[in-house]
Amino acid sequence: MSIKIVFFDLDGTLVDNTTGKVPASTIQSIQTLHEKGIHVVVATGRSYFFAKSVGEQLGVNNFINCSGAYITLDGTEIYKDPIPTGDWDRLVQISSLRGDHLSCFGIEETFSNGLAAEVALPILNHIDCQVIPSRFPDNEVEYMGMCLFLDRGKIEDYAHVSDDLQFYHWGSEIPNAYNIERKGNNKARAVEQVLQHYQITPDEAMAFGDGGNDIEMLQMVKIGVAMGNARDSLKEKADFVTRTVDDDGIEYALQAFHIL
Repeated sequence: MSIKIVFFDLDGTLVDNTTGKVPASTIQSIQTLHEKGIHVVVATGRSYFFAKSVGEQLGVNNFINCSGAYITLDGTEIYKDPIPTGDWDRLVQISSLRGDHLSCFGIEETFSNGLAAEVALPILNHIDCQVIPSRFPDNEVEYMGMCLFLDRGKIEDYAHVSDDLQFYHWGSEIPNAYNIERKGNNKARAVEQVLQHYQITPDEAMAFGDGGNDIEMLQMVKIGVAMGNARDSLKEKADFVTRTVDDDGIEYALQAFHIL
């Protein structure tokens, strides 16, 4: 099978969520893909500054960040679609009034309104967040995405902010957390842009994931692989279900399709 590019989700796919580390078998697998001349792309909902340390560990310099709002290939920015100034300004004001935590992700920096509720603390305690300025002219950072952690408010309080935004619920593990991004940006659309950039067809592509926001990406390529620890909704759509991330799942699938 002629696979020329492989896309990998980050959390729960490349990185073991329990240990926070990339398994040794995955590191070796990525190295082998590089040696075979196969492109490797990290496709994540996280911002660039979150993902680049994993990329450095794996020797990967291709990223889809904020679920497609920001794309860099071979270290060069090829796509950027920040949240409009007026939209994030209204989100900042509403979250402050409601007492909800809002984190705003630039390319290299994170800003927070400082209202970390209990649900946000375990996730944000290792993140260096600057305080969101009260007025836009004080802040020249472009926000690629946001995370909202509801404390006193409800998601309905935010739905009217803009028809241009989409809210992604994190799932049952963190019931009050949402990603906020521009409508139209998703991993599948980003994968399509990357394939066009490298002049590779979907039939020459493979993707790995574990979350609900990976479904479209897995369906975009020839071989969509769900991790053994993936949500059932993703496993049902995948072409192949591999082992869990901590049980050498990436290596197992690449060997099963004779790519390694």
